[in-house]
Amino acid sequence: MMHLHSGALLQKGRYKIEQMLGQGGFGITYLAVQTGLSRRVAIKEFFMKELCNRDATTSYVSVPSMGSQEQVLRFKNKFLKEAQTIASFDHPGIVRIHDIFEENGTAYYVMEYLDGGSLDSRIPTGGMREAEALRVIRQTGNALSYIHNQNVLHLDVKPSNIMFRQNGAAVLIDFGISKRYDDAGGQTSSTPAGLSKGYAPLEQYNQGVQTFQPATDVYSLGATLYKMLTGQTPPECSVVNEEGLPPRPAHVRPALWNAIRQAMQPRRKDRPQRVEDFLLLLENEAATSSAESFATPSSEPSQSQGDGDTLTKDDLLQSSSQKQPAPKPKSQFPWKTLLWSLSGIAAIVLVFLLVKNLQPSSSDSSTDSSTANSSSPILDQIESGMVYVDGGTFMMGGTSEQGSDPDSDEKPTHSVTLSSYYISDHEVTQAEWEAVMGTTVRQQRDKADSSYLIVGEGPDYPMYYISWEECQDFIRKLNSLTGKNYRLPTEAEWEYAARGGSKSRGYKYSGSNTLGDVAWYWQNSGDVFLSGTDDDWDWDTIENNHGQSHPVKQKQSNELGLYDMSGNVREWCQDWYGDYTTDSASNPTGPASGSYRVFRGGGWYYVAGGCRVSFRGSDTPSSRGSYLGFRLAR
Repeated sequence: MMHLHSGALLQKGRYKIEQMLGQGGFGITYLAVQTGLSRRVAIKEFFMKELCNRDATTSYVSVPSMGSQEQVLRFKNKFLKEAQTIASFDHPGIVRIHDIFEENGTAYYVMEYLDGGSLDSRIPTGGMREAEALRVIRQTGNALSYIHNQNVLHLDVKPSNIMFRQNGAAVLIDFGISKRYDDAGGQTSSTPAGLSKGYAPLEQYNQGVQTFQPATDVYSLGATLYKMLTGQTPPECSVVNEEGLPPRPAHVRPALWNAIRQAMQPRRKDRPQRVEDFLLLLENEAATSSAESFATPSSEPSQSQGDGDTLTKDDLLQSSSQKQPAPKPKSQFPWKTLLWSLSGIAAIVLVFLLVKNLQPSSSDSSTDSSTANSSSPILDQIESGMVYVDGGTFMMGGTSEQGSDPDSDEKPTHSVTLSSYYISDHEVTQAEWEAVMGTTVRQQRDKADSSYLIVGEGPDYPMYYISWEECQDFIRKLNSLTGKNYRLPTEAEWEYAARGGSKSRGYKYSGSNTLGDVAWYWQNSGDVFLSGTDDDWDWDTIENNHGQSHPVKQKQSNELGLYDMSGNVREWCQDWYGDYTTDSASNPTGPASGSYRVFRGGGWYYVAGGCRVSFRGSDTPSSRGSYLGFRLAR
């Protein structure tokens, strides 16, 4: 069990856990009730996913590896310092901390529950309405000004770190890499280094921000406004340094684009030196351009102020700039140009109709022209990769060949009987996903967080950053295109196939007792082989070694001819996650309901113990990760 269960109590019943909201590499966030006040709160628990274990009975968090205990303790202390930093602030634009404590062998802090969602989730593809974007920037900028007056830099301003209260007020969160400075500008705190690509300036990529310079946060604030107005992730600072910003989108006023350009200057001294200077620049640029007019009409109806918000200066500036269309110059009507244009349009329409009539119609109206049709070679590739698995009976769970590694959720072992089925010999590739869904791995990454890494890109690489829910969307579209009945494998089907089915030779991993023969995992997925054992696992080392996923079917297959089941990306299964029992089962499909879906198999940055055929994992159905993909069954 990785997380606290619903109903768990903390601080002698003062807080009652309702559900898990999310989990990262260093912590788990819960929705809880503060029982004495009957109010909802959010609780963040320190839990290093790859190094910590939790006792299912006592909820106590332990670190089994002696070599990792010092590292975990160091990061726990940093976690507590982060909480203390936030708790010292008193500003409406900064998340409020209610409590900090240690329990269950780990640390917690309790904060207000922000139920208005994140800024990232509010930004449409084409960008936000200008007045709304400037309102959020102004509120966030005021919060930044406040912490700068406390000699603190946030260092990670981006849309996913701006949340909303239900009344629409923007709130700055996540001070995990913030740094405190003394009055002379020297760094006094020792939080983890980090950055978010597209939002971090050049100085964060070098030795970090050693001296107090608010202009570093100004860059990130400008990049956040870029994302809000364009709907696109800002270019990385190295690109800005070499090429400047991309051309201004037609719907963004030149004056605002100029303000963003100034905030995102590569050299720190060329930017506004304080947040207040940037906000003043925005106001001045807006006032300067209030007389500008644009001939391009909006395709959307104007939004009213019926939500109770006061009509701001920004709203007035925006409406005044769009009231009157630009006057048309007097000139002769271009008849010749019009005739040529009409003939060209007629030719295009004729070609389109001919092509349309030649193509078979699709029964799935949601599939656009970028997706595959039923005769696509990509779809043929999917079907040709399906391997027949002869049904049989096996012992599921942490059996003897798994050694001393099995976790508590792999027990008890139990007998399972399965009917015959088909399963794919490879994980769904990026080419297969894009042919059906029309989105790339980068677009999927941006749905999770545009600052996340791309860890392998190409048509034959496994698809990742895919939620369980999106797997279901893919399968529905694929079945509509092919007329077949693809699905995710059940957890039992996945384990039986990974073990080699009726041809099993009893290996610890899928196809071998030597992991490197059959899997990409933390030691072999990068530039060079990393020596040591699982106790030496270190994320920074893996990242510096450029660990990543690899094209499918490069390693040795297992007894059934299935590839990558012990390591490349982990794989979603159909089942809800639940505990095992000793009861024998026939074609089990897991619990009838739950909060987490099962995933199986090892991954490119996983320890060897997590690549065994009986190892289990789970996450919420909406979760995405660079380690998580899927394969098909039917």
